[in-house]
Amino acid sequence: MKKRLRAVLFGPQGCGKGTQGQLLADRFDVPLIGVGDLFRAEISERSSLGRVAKKYVETGSLAPDDLTNAIVANQMKRLDLARGFVLDGYPRNVEQAIHLDRIAKISLAIHIKISDAEAIRRLTGRLQCRFCHQTYHLTEAPPIKPGVCAVCGRKLVKRTDDTEDLIRNRLANYHFMTEPLAAYYRQRGVLLAINGEQPIPYVFEDIVKKAGKLGFKS
Repeated sequence: MKKRLRAVLFGPQGCGKGTQGQLLADRFDVPLIGVGDLFRAEISERSSLGRVAKKYVETGSLAPDDLTNAIVANQMKRLDLARGFVLDGYPRNVEQAIHLDRIAKISLAIHIKISDAEAIRRLTGRLQCRFCHQTYHLTEAPPIKPGVCAVCGRKLVKRTDDTEDLIRNRLANYHFMTEPLAAYYRQRGVLLAINGEQPIPYVFEDIVKKAGKLGFKS
């Protein structure tokens, strides 16, 4: 019997979680659930949770665990979790992982590993389109026309927090808060460690190959 993919993705900034999450969701025919989407859904419903969440979203602040856990629980109970899913952006720490265990049994935790030096190299060279959200890189994936999005023709910009000092701060927070998830999921026998410094197709095929050995077939 084919095992149902109920996966979480985590790794440092710049490791490609969003890209790999979408590729996995497409390959295994399961929904990609972004925690940001869950927040936006709650806000659009103008619920009491949504009104509180809106303040954090508008200021770009990190929502506290109790609010994040409540929104995830409220929104995910409306989904057909038995179908499977790929969850991106949650959990961010062990406390959130414990809360998630009460909502859905995770069958695979995918840890995409890259060095701090690689994360800094990727993020300091990142360019984004604010309108269609297409992402480029100054050296690895430059736009056809410098400074212009090839998809919608709008101007490309660098994120204001993609400076080396701020990236190092974000990485320090990741190592302190999120990296302990590896030990948590290893103890539960569902951890899959992946070398994220390979080209995107190789990272994806590595995940699919290793997942296949564990019984997850697309």
